[in-house]
Amino acid sequence: MFDAHGPDAAHSSDPEGVRPVAAWSAMYDWLVDSLAGMPAGAVLDLGPSDHDGNGDADDDDLDVPCAQILVLRERTMMVRLSTAVMDIPAVAAYAVPNAMLDRWNYEDRFRDCTHGYLLSRSRRTVAGICVAWFRDRRAFPSPTALGCSYTAPSAAPHIG
Repeated sequence: MFDAHGPDAAHSSDPEGVRPVAAWSAMYDWLVDSLAGMPAGAVLDLGPSDHDGNGDADDDDLDVPCAQILVLRERTMMVRLSTAVMDIPAVAAYAVPNAMLDRWNYEDRFRDCTHGYLLSRSRRTVAGICVAWFRDRRAFPSPTALGCSYTAPSAAPHIG
């Protein structure tokens, strides 16, 4: 988990703007490292740490910036961006044709994927998209305002 109280947390003695850059760089590095160890079927959700995510009806009216990374087969990851809390998508298969890689898709394949998705085998690309989403597009002051949730893959029951 990206710890808001870790070494990248801003300190009052730091010059203006220096620590936030270091904090975003630390988040990027943390994501790249974390994605390396996630097995197929694992999901990492990122979003505001102060959002309770309880799924109340009031959530429909809230702008809740979220990023979700789903690990597929063959080192492929799907990163989805949304302004609504996302469920884990039901996917038909964990394999992806090469033609689909590294192309931003803004289609309504997932109703909660309001800003599209990308399939990539590059952990750096996926981490960069997540950092840019929160830092540049959603104007979070630092990654200390974010929290994450990890969902381990579940084994399918044996058939027969």
